[in-house]
Amino acid sequence: MTPTVSCLMVTRDRPALADRAIRCFAAQRYPARELIIVSQGGPDYTVQLRSSLRAYGVHRALLVEADPALRLGALRNLSLDAAHGDLVCVWDDDDLSHPDRLAVQIAALREAGAHSSFFTDHFQLFAPQHDLHWIDWNRPPVSDYPVLPTTMLMTRDGRFRYPTTGRYEHRGEDWQLLLDLHAAVPVQHLAGRGHLYMYTYHGRNVFSEAHHGHMRIRSRPRAEILADADLIRSALAAYPPLGPLRVSGCDGPAFTVEPTA
Repeated sequence: MTPTVSCLMVTRDRPALADRAIRCFAAQRYPARELIIVSQGGPDYTVQLRSSLRAYGVHRALLVEADPALRLGALRNLSLDAAHGDLVCVWDDDDLSHPDRLAVQIAALREAGAHSSFFTDHFQLFAPQHDLHWIDWNRPPVSDYPVLPTTMLMTRDGRFRYPTTGRYEHRGEDWQLLLDLHAAVPVQHLAGRGHLYMYTYHGRNVFSEAHHGHMRIRSRPRAEILADADLIRSALAAYPPLGPLRVSGCDGPAFTVEPTA
């Protein structure tokens, strides 16, 4: 049986970014999916979100209006509560997923017999600079959990919730859930699929530019980027149009990709 996945998006007054995330959801080749949107925006933003859903033909979607005062952990819990899928997947409004992302990650999770899955590598777009890196969390300095929390796909399981108090109630709430999962269930670290997910710095992120920029220490080197140039170009063509991009390694620029249609 094909499991259904609920993609969980929390958003607030970022129509252009949310539109891209909805477009990425609509383009997924995995058929059994629904989109849960928890919005802190006002009525006009709700209209914009519904317009994007119609424009991209997304019919399996639920829009939950949330109190603007709620912190991120509580908002993510609202999305968990609204989900109907066998699986749940983080679908942040400012990050992008390749059309094959869900199909590949779900197949790998099932083959491994794991409860949850995270990517160990990913694209990272620094939008103001039009600069793209391929981040690999297995490159030094390696952490105990060499994965990106926002790539989480997990079995829907009421035991696991985001924190709503304390240090991680608003920033790092996904890190706390990651720790809880690793302590209790089999977690897959999915490597070599970094072209399927694009983590994005755009200037309105929860974390600072310095936080995002620090990840460049784990950027793959220029020689590896050039060796995978065909794969990178092909992957980028499947994302929403991003304008001209400079694809760089940790040791300098590798090549430029012109705008796609």
